[in-house]
Amino acid sequence: MTEQGHTIIEPGIGGCRSADIDADGLPTDLRFHDDVSLSPMDAVFAARITKIDSTNDMAFADLGGGHTGALNLRRAKLLAKGAASINDCVTEGQNLLVQVVAEPNALDDKALTITPRPRLMGRYLVAEFGASRLNFSKDLGPKTVKALQTPLGVHAENAALVVRTTAADAPVDAVVAEAARLTKALAHTPASPELVFTYTPLEKALLAAPNDTAEIQIEGGSTFAQAKALAKTHWPDLADRLAAYKGTEAAFEHYGVNETIDEALSDRIDLPSGGWISITETAAMTVVDVNMGSALRGMSASQAKVVVNLEAALAALFHLRFQDIGGLVVIDFIDMSAKGAARDLMQLIEKTARTDRVPLSHTGLSTFGLVEFARKRSGVSLKGRMQVAGRPRRRASAVALDLLRRGAQVGTSAETGTLIVSGPEPVLGWIKRNERFLDELKTQSHRDVELLLGSEPDVFLRSSS
Repeated sequence: MTEQGHTIIEPGIGGCRSADIDADGLPTDLRFHDDVSLSPMDAVFAARITKIDSTNDMAFADLGGGHTGALNLRRAKLLAKGAASINDCVTEGQNLLVQVVAEPNALDDKALTITPRPRLMGRYLVAEFGASRLNFSKDLGPKTVKALQTPLGVHAENAALVVRTTAADAPVDAVVAEAARLTKALAHTPASPELVFTYTPLEKALLAAPNDTAEIQIEGGSTFAQAKALAKTHWPDLADRLAAYKGTEAAFEHYGVNETIDEALSDRIDLPSGGWISITETAAMTVVDVNMGSALRGMSASQAKVVVNLEAALAALFHLRFQDIGGLVVIDFIDMSAKGAARDLMQLIEKTARTDRVPLSHTGLSTFGLVEFARKRSGVSLKGRMQVAGRPRRRASAVALDLLRRGAQVGTSAETGTLIVSGPEPVLGWIKRNERFLDELKTQSHRDVELLLGSEPDVFLRSSS
């Protein structure tokens, strides 16, 4: 392991995973690289517009393979500047090239978000559908620019090319070959819905590795051989960074990646002091709640609050990065009265936020102990990928009281019969434990009341005949 840490790539069925390990041997970033059949994120498709929703200014497209894409007006305007409605941009039956830029969480029955301006990220350059343009990173030296200007100019005739800093470390022919590969995909003429371009899971893993000199360890001999072949064909500057993982234990187990995933998916994340945090993702934002737990043991209340908040800040920022949580994030810290505590907390947040590879901005500490963060969203978070929110369940006591109220109404009707209160075992159990309420129902209804086990709560009269 190098002093700066390294990246590990773990092969799997349907894709592979990669994680960055720091110099202390701890995981910092986790990435999933799925086969396009599981996740079409960033893939380019030939699409056909199948429906236009004029009311919501949306268009829906068939991408082939059972995928449906959704195009909003803001992105559709890339096709028709100054358009006032979705109808000014696309028409039903129209064929066009699109790219998937966002996908819903697991089990959400929503269309994929698409753009009509595909943008393919390579290792050495970025190719974008549209006007002819060739730009170079300002960090590239004049010698590199001069060597690439003419051969890349041919490929920039029908696409916009932006040459990245990494091109400086690669042979000219490798950079040109990548330009040819990406612009060929963007030059595809859509005829029927189908997949046009995507990277393989292993290619995605190699492209996602940090652009530094850190070693990339690959688990599995055959996967390592495939990676070496890919590097030789497409990205020769990566070849010297590739190494076979030689541990006797699975890499994700050895470096604690699987353990960290389990912690991330749990209801609470414990802190060393005895406090804990919970991370709750909603449609609008992610909320991190900081709790004292048992942290008061051995410390004064004032000291414990400071310690828990500092630990919570480190844990929360780590998990924003590890779980790839994007959008608006609010951390609700415990109120502190110790002198200088708020300053120390914000200094720690500022220092830690700078280590995130994704743009992360934040506000100061509010009067109510809140700090708001805005983190660039790069895809579905870990929880969004692996969990689905359960349907809210009513408390057994609430269901039972509602049944008893309905029973009182049904019981005072003119019909004859025994009053039946039916429901699942937790509801009936609560009624039995609170027998006085059942007696009150009998008194109000002037009837015999029976409890009946049933899958759904219900109240009805049963004739005695």
